[in-house]
Amino acid sequence: MSRLSLPLFMTLCLLAPGTVSADTETSTAKQQMRAGITAFQNNDLKQARKLLEAAAAKLDSRALTYNLGVLYYKLSEFDLAEGKFRELLDTKQRGLAFYNLGLVAMAQDNPRKARAAFRNAAIEGAEDKIGKLARAQLKDLGDIPPPSQWQGLISLASGYEENIGLFPDTAPSSLDDTFLESVGVVSGYPVREGNNAMKAQLQLYGRQYADEQDFNTHLVRLDTAWERSSAPYRFSLGIGGDQLWRGGSSQEQRARLSGQVATSTCQLRSEAARCTLAVDAEQVYADTRLNAYDGQHYRLDLRYKAKQDAWRGDVRYRLDYDDRENFDTGTEFYSVSPMGQTLSFGIGYAFTPAFELGTSAGYRLNYYRTAHRLQTAEGLQVINRKDHRYTVGIDGEYRVNRTLSLLLDMQLVKNDSNIARYDYDRRTASVGVAVRL
Repeated sequence: MSRLSLPLFMTLCLLAPGTVSADTETSTAKQQMRAGITAFQNNDLKQARKLLEAAAAKLDSRALTYNLGVLYYKLSEFDLAEGKFRELLDTKQRGLAFYNLGLVAMAQDNPRKARAAFRNAAIEGAEDKIGKLARAQLKDLGDIPPPSQWQGLISLASGYEENIGLFPDTAPSSLDDTFLESVGVVSGYPVREGNNAMKAQLQLYGRQYADEQDFNTHLVRLDTAWERSSAPYRFSLGIGGDQLWRGGSSQEQRARLSGQVATSTCQLRSEAARCTLAVDAEQVYADTRLNAYDGQHYRLDLRYKAKQDAWRGDVRYRLDYDDRENFDTGTEFYSVSPMGQTLSFGIGYAFTPAFELGTSAGYRLNYYRTAHRLQTAEGLQVINRKDHRYTVGIDGEYRVNRTLSLLLDMQLVKNDSNIARYDYDRRTASVGVAVRL
């Protein structure tokens, strides 16, 4: 109870009694109110109740209403406390009232009601102290806190990659090179009203190789979505688009419809958890020289993320379905329309509040529904391509402060195909910095 009471008492000291309107105050009521606050601070709750209730009979004041709510909370008379805080929902103290209603619900052992109140407090006070306190409470309850109105991230990394061109193991040589990688993200809510909001997000990505310029990659992605929060769920429906360049030339554009449902009610035991179900439908417009990639791409994504004490975990299943034009030379045929299934796992441990290490593993099965037709030394080969791709990785983060982090990432990818020319191994390692704005 003392943990929950502290924010209430601190806020009480900030608000009382300066907001009382002089037009409606009487000298006696003002004296009783000040005396009641003094009695509360001296932990004489019986006397505080007597004085504050007497003042309330003569005075209509938001500060007095709030202070009575705090007093009733301290006395464990939660129904009375809730009634007082609800009286403030139509005032400028709406965010504060929601926050305290959340504390009341927690004291009544009603986490669902508490989540709803804290979520409203986080939305109402998105950028102030109450909003931050409410988001912290939601995290403790394992809920999905609404983000602040605007967020930004800039990341720069340097690394080394083996087998950039994904050549098969039987190839006489492979392309290896150093690279610089940059990521920039800006996201926020230009429109937000109650439980509804409009979200916008811009992502920029680039990888520049020192020598192998043909493999340079740049991406611009823009998404907008309507979101609705209804504790403990969040729903979104949006549109977006991508522009991808490869080797300095445009490779493709994508137009996207997306939807997502997220919830915090999927914990297995006592961990804080979040589950998401997302679907995407994309129309791909490839550059003229790559028109075999024109077509549609669909994705179903299921994800479970959990955290308990210093541990974090992540399980993800993804289903991808492509319907592309494919590539037909007349004598040979290459399918670029796989159906892919990916299952991945991740686990991490925070050795200190600032330093965390993690590891991950994944498996992807790609099955090409239309058979390849290939000319080989043995003659014409007709075969449905099937790839098994295995991925393992190590990641690390050291948070210098709330803004700056140092990053480590290492990955090994092995692709095992029933067509030998598509067998390959790739290794990548990078170190970098991330700045959160």
